[in-house]
This record gives sequence, structure tokens and C-alpha cells, in this order.
Amino acid sequence: MGFVVSAAGQERVFLSAPRRSMPSNFCVVENTTETINFINSLRQRLVKPPLSGTRAVRSRLDPSRRSPGAPRWIGPYIDFATMQHISPASALILAAEYDRARSLRASRIGELGKLFVVNPQDWDESVLETLFEVGFFDILDIAHTISAPDGERRILRFRSGKENDATAIGGMLDEIERMFKDVGLNANDACFELNGALGEAMENTVRCAYPSGGSFHIPHVGRWWMTGALSKSLRRMNVAIFDQGVSIPGSLKGWKFYGGFAERFLNAVGIPPDLSEPRYDGRVIELAIEESATSTNLEKHGKGLGHIKAFVDSCQSGRLTIVSRYGFYMYEKGRKPVVKSLNANLGGTLVEWDVMI
Repeated sequence: MGFVVSAAGQERVFLSAPRRSMPSNFCVVENTTETINFINSLRQRLVKPPLSGTRAVRSRLDPSRRSPGAPRWIGPYIDFATMQHISPASALILAAEYDRARSLRASRIGELGKLFVVNPQDWDESVLETLFEVGFFDILDIAHTISAPDGERRILRFRSGKENDATAIGGMLDEIERMFKDVGLNANDACFELNGALGEAMENTVRCAYPSGGSFHIPHVGRWWMTGALSKSLRRMNVAIFDQGVSIPGSLKGWKFYGGFAERFLNAVGIPPDLSEPRYDGRVIELAIEESATSTNLEKHGKGLGHIKAFVDSCQSGRLTIVSRYGFYMYEKGRKPVVKSLNANLGGTLVEWDVMI
């Protein structure tokens, strides 16, 4: 037995097997392949649940089909209780996937029912706190039913939009500054640099992520999502932006610096770039950042992808992580970037800054 919690309320049900267990460490940076593979499986389940689950939802929507007083049941479900850790950036991706599913399911709500979670009272406290603060339960319209612990880390509820929204960026930065002031820190310089970096990341999303006629890994809703977090005692700030678009490698063909990038790629790899070939996605991201920095004469306040990296250099310490399509790029201040191509497709682009102020 267990409890299903949705916008329709809480209900005691029979839980059928098998369940789909979440990774213990749900983190795109630390547990990349397992987390991305799970996200891809989750996308299918949220938009087109298993037949047994669909039958169960129909039964719940039609109480006359069960005996009076008999517990209802659900088919295979997603078990969040197996998660022991989730990073704010990965919580943002999870929230974005549920937000996308909510939009895509809207026209089929009578057939598929409302999105729900099972037994949140059994979830790890830190996981519950992160999901609560990032706004995950708001998407399901059940935040008022969840009691989340008050931890040391503060996480901002995600923002989402379809265009380069200066108001959204400004609102996020205002909240980050307020968080720092609450603990006696001055983040003005860092927030100035972050403003430019976020603006560049969002401009890239708006201009490139959802082109007409683009090839998309999943059905999309044309949105971006972003969040921020602060660890008070560590003076550690985490900011992330995510989209479900064609990816950085998938959008470079029309880039104004593509010629320089193509020459740089040829010199580094020994062959002309084939942007349909995912095994070079990591190098594509790395070389695109290098070309952007060079082409814009990047110093401290440059433009383009290079500015996304420059924000890390303006902080005491920190790292930039970009996961886009099959590409993984991580730059830590003062070190050589870690670059690789994955065997799993993120289905979009995640840009995450994790810095010490």
C-alpha cells in the first residue's frame, strides 16, 4: 500500500510492481550517464505512460468501476524514495521535464490524468527540500500538501520563459543579491558578471535552441528554465539554465563565427566538422567557446560563449559545466577543461555555474 499525491488530493492505493527507481545520486555532473539515461526513460513515461498505468488512471477517474470502499491501484510508478542526493541543476532539469509533460498532456488530461508522486513522506529530507525549493511541487500543484525541512542551503524557485526576458534575469539576480545580504555578504561584482553570463546563455537559447525545422531529440515546448542556489556557510553559489532545444553542436551551422570555428576544429581534430556526428560533441563545445573568446577579443566583459566561461574566472574559485546533446564540458578556474562525449543524449543544453564568492 502507499499514497498517491496529485492536484486531485491524496489517496491510499495499491502499488503494483515493478517500480522505476530513481538513481541514488541524481546529478548530471557527478553521475552523468545514469542520470541522463533515466531522464530519457522518464520523458517517455511522463508523456505516454505504460498501458497498465493508463488503465489504473482511468479507473481512478471513474470510481463507479470499483467496488465501494475498495482501494484503487496504480501501475508501475517512479519511486523517488531511492534518491539520496539531487543537485539544484538536476532538480531544475527534473522540474523542466515535468513542466514539459504537463503542457503536452493538457489536451489528454481526461485520458492520462494528472501528474502525481508516490509516498513523498518516505523521500530523503535533502531531496525533498531541494525539489520543494526549486518549485517542482508547484508544477504538480501540490506544494501546499508538502512539508519540507528548512536546510542550510537556499534555492530559488525556477523561472521559465520563451524569450530573452530581462525581467526574469533581473528578478533572479535580485533574489541572489538578497540571499547574500541576508548572510552579510556583498555579491555586487559577482552578480554584475553573472548578469552578463546569464544574458549570453539565454540569448543563445532564444536565438538558437528552437529553430524552425530543427531536429529535436524530444517533442519540445520552446521554453528555458533557470534557478539559483546559495550555501550560506560555504559562500557557494550555483546558477543553472536549461533548455530542450537542438543543442550547441546542433545550432552552430548558422553561427556568425562558424568559419573560424570550422578552421579551429580542423586544426585540432584533423577533419572538417560534421555537426551531425555526436562523438565530437564535447570538442565542439570546447572549440566553440575558444573561438567565441578569440573572435570577440574577450577580456573581462566580453560577449558570446566565452563570457559564460569568463564569469568563473571573475570569482574566487569555481567551475562551469555545459552538457549539450552528447557533449560534456567542464572548466574549473585555473585548470584545463575536462571534455568528453557521452553515450547518452541530454536532449537539450544545461549550463551550470558553481562558484565561491
